[in-house]
Amino acid sequence: MRYLWTVLLLATVCFAQEITVPENVLKQYVGVYQLAPKFNIMISLENGQLMTQASGQGKAPIYASSETKYFLKVTDAQIDFVKDDKGKVTSLTLHQGGQDIPAQRISDTLPPPKKEITVSPKILAQYTGTYELRPGFDLVVTLEGDHLITQATGQSQLPIFAESETKFFPKVMDASIEFFKDEKGAATHLILIQGPAEIKAPRK
Repeated sequence: MRYLWTVLLLATVCFAQEITVPENVLKQYVGVYQLAPKFNIMISLENGQLMTQASGQGKAPIYASSETKYFLKVTDAQIDFVKDDKGKVTSLTLHQGGQDIPAQRISDTLPPPKKEITVSPKILAQYTGTYELRPGFDLVVTLEGDHLITQATGQSQLPIFAESETKFFPKVMDASIEFFKDEKGAATHLILIQGPAEIKAPRK
């Protein structure tokens, strides 16, 4: 499974007739569903809109074709929510690419959002440089004003935001970067965590 900082924008397609579902019903589906170890689908409700976000990816809205069946408009995928005999949501099934993938609900609450802090440009400047994610595929880190900007080979620029002096995150997807320094304070490598992938990238 390859993410490596890519944000995909796909043509809008619609495969079902959209209906309106009461917000009190939508609230029942909020939570974390485990597709595989270290790979989850998070379902949130934002301003009356149900949203889905897989580990390492960006958010996308999902739309109801029934009270329990939903679909994405950005790609050909559907989600069915499953309830037990008491009406409690216990799992979902993701239909995508000819596969039907079950995911158990492991939490009915979402992890708290990451909080951005301010880090001085002097510290941020220590992290600028080129980091090798794999041969021929680098992550370039630059400083623009008081923010770090990343750009993977062949991809668009993506700003990252500090949650500590060494840990950063993008706001458009579920991922994080941690920088590591030597005893002299020079950055030596970073670790990118995106979905189930954890990649150590030495600084060139």
